[in-house]
Amino acid sequence: MEIKYAEKPDKWPDNAREYVLDRVLKATEEFCDNPSYITKERLLSWISDYDLNQRSYLGRYRVTEYEVSIINTLYLYGAMSNINALKAYLYELVGETARLQKNMAYMSEVINEKEGIGIAAYEQGLVLQLKLYYFSYLKFTVEKNKCFSEQLISVVEDSMNLSKTAEEIDTITNAYVNLLNDISYMHGNLRDGIWKFERDELKKLFALEARLIELNKQSPVVRPLKGVLMTQLSNFILKSRNNYNEDYICKYISEDVARESIKNHEIWMRKTQDLNDEREQKIIPELFEDSSWIKVNWAKDIDFTATRTYYVSSFSKSYDNPDMQEDYGKCVYGYKGDRLVELLAPIGIHHLKKKDNADASLPLRTTRPFLSQVIAFDVLYDRDTAKQELNFLMDVIDKFKMSNQDKKKFLEEILQYWILSVKDSKWEKERERRYVLFIYLEYDYKEMEIDDGWLKLKTSIFLLPDFVLGNNPSKIEIQRQIDGKRKGTSMKDYIFCKNCLSRDYDAIIANVNKCPICGSTNIENVYLRDEEEV
Repeated sequence: MEIKYAEKPDKWPDNAREYVLDRVLKATEEFCDNPSYITKERLLSWISDYDLNQRSYLGRYRVTEYEVSIINTLYLYGAMSNINALKAYLYELVGETARLQKNMAYMSEVINEKEGIGIAAYEQGLVLQLKLYYFSYLKFTVEKNKCFSEQLISVVEDSMNLSKTAEEIDTITNAYVNLLNDISYMHGNLRDGIWKFERDELKKLFALEARLIELNKQSPVVRPLKGVLMTQLSNFILKSRNNYNEDYICKYISEDVARESIKNHEIWMRKTQDLNDEREQKIIPELFEDSSWIKVNWAKDIDFTATRTYYVSSFSKSYDNPDMQEDYGKCVYGYKGDRLVELLAPIGIHHLKKKDNADASLPLRTTRPFLSQVIAFDVLYDRDTAKQELNFLMDVIDKFKMSNQDKKKFLEEILQYWILSVKDSKWEKERERRYVLFIYLEYDYKEMEIDDGWLKLKTSIFLLPDFVLGNNPSKIEIQRQIDGKRKGTSMKDYIFCKNCLSRDYDAIIANVNKCPICGSTNIENVYLRDEEEV
């Protein structure tokens, strides 16, 4: 792939946003050239901010065509290698810059200068889905009279009313479908609030999508659109459980596993049939045995035969649970958001062969890394709640134009995402958050092996957690790794807890005197200007 950039400004980078974009581009290229769990962690360290106050806005304010070309290039990398966190980061960046531009425009009125609310470089150069997001977010942040989902729908409908040709309809349809799919992979960071749509909002967003697809004469059951819809619907509906519960995520392990994991950098996972619940995958099929609760007439006699190989890694939404410590281990590794999705995603390698009509200068064969599919959700323990959610899912499917037989087949396939997400109420105390890996044995994976029923995956999750609790025998090495990361990527002041090793960029503004996570008073206010002087 030959990348062409706009002309680079004389002074680049000239602000914190440009500096981080530069670092993200270098980290992305490094991952693509040398894919590994190490280069993946380096990239995620730059694009997975959780706290609201974590990003810096220092430097000269400007938006250049060169910046736009980097954003588009990163989006292309994210799409080709399935790095969904990278694409979500770009949407955040575009919205954040639109808000800054609005503020600059309002300030210019005070000092009698003319500064438009729009960003010409974004309006002219961004890829279509990012451009659609930019216009929708700008309308949302300027008018402040509707929620973001309503403004997005408004912008799309206005665009459709202006569209006269099949090509224009195709353009807006693809932009909207891709936009929804991209932001469905949000990590649940504090910055993602406007993407946490209520179920009623989701229903309206999906209804518009169904109408656009029909106008564009596309079939929801033909790939690649079919696959995009399945991941998008699953991501949004499953994540909206418990009203997008924002509790931290943690892993309980024993001291022996903590010692080994710091040496081998591995996490081990079992196939679903080998998990400790003998009733795994049985609740959803049992619900469909009595169809009296189902509101559509085409969802009968569902086939629940597994179509893929699944491996599961279980975490908890309770990071101070004595029962969990007793059952699974007293070493607690905590995480603030869902960057675990990428950290647990196996790295695969696509082996590509040049097409007959391709550019003669291209090599005959090449490779490209990709991240395998991982879905994340809070487990449900209440059957009535599960039925309500399934009726919501079936109602959404019913909005798309397909035959009843195709709707049933679509439901059967998407239920592969659901079948692992409901358990008996006796497990409720665990408050499980589950990460399910979709493994295709014919693919070429790196840093992963399947040995005696275990999937062993190289990962940095035990090297760089967001916090640790308990008497962890590997804490000294974990702190050494965290010290390197916080000093290498932090761009704002923060509180550092010397007890649980957490970093909090928001708490420092509140001038707290104890750690928000573990309650320790052994905390340090880290001011970057002091570190720079040292």
